[in-house]
Amino acid sequence: MHRLALIALAATLLAGCGGDSGGTATATDSEELAVPWVDPDGDPPIVGGLTVNPADGTLLMTTNTGMFRVDQDAKKPEAFTGTLETPDGSGKLSEALVTRFVEPDTLLGSGHPASGESLPAALGLIRSEDAGKTWTSVSELGKSDFHAIETSGKTIVGALFGQAQVLVSQDDGRTWTSKAAPLPIVAMEVDPGDPDHWIASTQSGIFFTTDGGETWREMDPTPNVRFAWAERSDLYRIDPGGDLKVSSDGGEKWKALGSTGGEPQALAIDVDGGKLYAALLDGTLSVSDDGGRTFTEQIAGG
Repeated sequence: MHRLALIALAATLLAGCGGDSGGTATATDSEELAVPWVDPDGDPPIVGGLTVNPADGTLLMTTNTGMFRVDQDAKKPEAFTGTLETPDGSGKLSEALVTRFVEPDTLLGSGHPASGESLPAALGLIRSEDAGKTWTSVSELGKSDFHAIETSGKTIVGALFGQAQVLVSQDDGRTWTSKAAPLPIVAMEVDPGDPDHWIASTQSGIFFTTDGGETWREMDPTPNVRFAWAERSDLYRIDPGGDLKVSSDGGEKWKALGSTGGEPQALAIDVDGGKLYAALLDGTLSVSDDGGRTFTEQIAGG
C-alpha cells in the first residue's frame, strides 16, 4: 500500500474509536488475549492511548485488541483486563479505550466497554487509581465519548469523538463547560504550565488556543499530527511519515529531530526516564532515549 494511503487509513481508524467496542477479546489479569496485539490477518492495530505511569515507568497501551502493559525494555506487551463499577452496574474493560496517567498509578479514561458487557456504549469519564485494574465512573456515563483527555493543574480537557467540541472541567471531571473546536480533534495536548494553552491536530491541520478554547488560530496545515508535552515545557510532535520535531515556545517554532522510520499513530513521553515512545501503524513500538534524535524498535510490529 502506498504511503499516502496508509496515512489516510491511519487517520480514519484513529478517528473511529466510535460506536462499537472493536474485537471480542477478554481475559483475566496476566492471561493472554485471544486476539494478539497485532493480528497478521486483520486490520492495522489502533492505539487509543499511549501513556507512561510515573510510579514505575511502565507504558500502558490501550488498543482495539486490548489493554497492554509494557515494562521498561520489555520485548512483548502483557495483556490485562480491567473492571468498571458504575451506579448502574459493573463490567469489563479491555479494548477501545482512551487513557491518560495524571498521577502515579492514577488514570483517566474514556471509550467503550468490552464486547458483550452490560454497560453503556459510551463510558464518559472514568478513573482508575491502580494503573487500570479497577475503574469507577466519574461523569457523562452513557453520554460522552472522549477521543483525547489532557490535564494541566486542576483542569481536565476532553475532546469529543467525531465532534468539533471540547469539554473542560475544573472539578476533577464532575461537571463540564463546552467549548467549540474548529474541527473534530484527532489529538491534542495542554500546556503543563498554562491550562488555557492547548494545541490540537485535525485532519486539516494544527490549531492552537491561548484562552481555553474561546478562540483558535491555525498554525500549520499538516494533518493528523500527534503530540507529547513534557513538564519542562518541551513540546514534541510527530508528523505523518514519522518525522519528529520539538518546540520550546509552545509550538510557534519547531526544530527537526529524528524519525521513527514508519507511519505513527501515537506518541508518549517518559519524563523521569528520559524516553520517547512512538506507536506505529504496523504495530511496532519504537523508543528513543536521546531526545528523539534516533529511535529503536522495542516491540516488533506486523
